[in-house]
Amino acid sequence: MFQNGQRVVCIDDKFEPWVFDLFKSLPRKDGVYTIRAMRMGRSNPNFAVDDDANLHITSADPDIMVLLEELHNPDDPHSTVKQELGFRAERFAPMEEDLNENKEVELVGFGQEESDILIKQN
Repeated sequence: MFQNGQRVVCIDDKFEPWVFDLFKSLPRKDGVYTIRAMRMGRSNPNFAVDDDANLHITSADPDIMVLLEELHNPDDPHSTVKQELGFRAERFAPMEEDLNENKEVELVGFGQEESDILIKQN
């Protein structure tokens, strides 16, 4: 799975309509984010409305949730445990970073002065 501080890319930004009422910030597909924390949570909730028109979760699936450095959301209003709303881990994939992408090397031929040799690394 993921580790705190790991860079990930969002691969699924399709949300149910009720999500837009609860979350303040949502990830976007192909957006790059940093894992802030991971925890157990719930997804795919089923809702019911009581006689006083209050919305309650009647059931949900256990799931692994992630919190992201770049996005912050309110606490889950349907939980007795005070915890920030998170995103299903399966919405993200690890970022594959090319460690050589910022390396530029100029090769020089025989007989050049050492001062003429340029090796640049970022």
